[in-house]
Amino acid sequence: MKVLFSIITLVYLSSSLGQIQDANLWLSAGINADLTDKLSVNYSMETRFYKNASVLDSYINEIGAGYEIVKNLQLGIDYRYSRKNQEGYFEGVHRIGADISYSYKLDIGLTLKARARYQLPFNYLGVINDAIYPDNRNVSRFKISAKYKPTNLKKVLPYTGYEIYKSFSPKNQYSAIDSYRFTFGVTFDLPKRHSVDLYYMLEKEYRSAPQLNHIYGIQYNYDLFKDPVFAAPADK
Repeated sequence: MKVLFSIITLVYLSSSLGQIQDANLWLSAGINADLTDKLSVNYSMETRFYKNASVLDSYINEIGAGYEIVKNLQLGIDYRYSRKNQEGYFEGVHRIGADISYSYKLDIGLTLKARARYQLPFNYLGVINDAIYPDNRNVSRFKISAKYKPTNLKKVLPYTGYEIYKSFSPKNQYSAIDSYRFTFGVTFDLPKRHSVDLYYMLEKEYRSAPQLNHIYGIQYNYDLFKDPVFAAPADK
């Protein structure tokens, strides 16, 4: 724990020099349903605040699905509609994303996961994205994460992750990557298929004036079914 705290402190100190900084608050809720042993669907909504968590930045609705093609290897797809604050009005943005992820469990209670994702924003008129929405980029994302399940405290699961964003169109003229995120959080596994995540995320965005965001998040989750809906009786 001391080593992890030291790493977080070093990342914070090295990233905070000469940056524009802001504190954000993200509040979200989601529902998940396992339709089979391999297929799952989910829906979530989120509200984000910026300017030291005093102003509504955006609100988001997202629906997605995941399918395990072989053991530990999963494909995912999602659709998101968000309303983004443009300093005087809110602009609607549609986004679709697709990803592939692989997870690996160790005997010590640690689960490692790697994910690659590509996301494409668009508008309902189909106008060229670069001209109409220059801030909405076609982005690839690469993330590695780890979740630990203590043997003596199974209802509390700490986790951490690191993710980078790389835009393809339009390209970022200020850096080889668009941004990175470092996350540390804890999942509280509550009774009757409820759970709550508390997390902190350090996000650096490379712009003409680099932006450093300190994001504090609370996420509520509910698993709709205890067992897969279409599982064979022998599997239950």
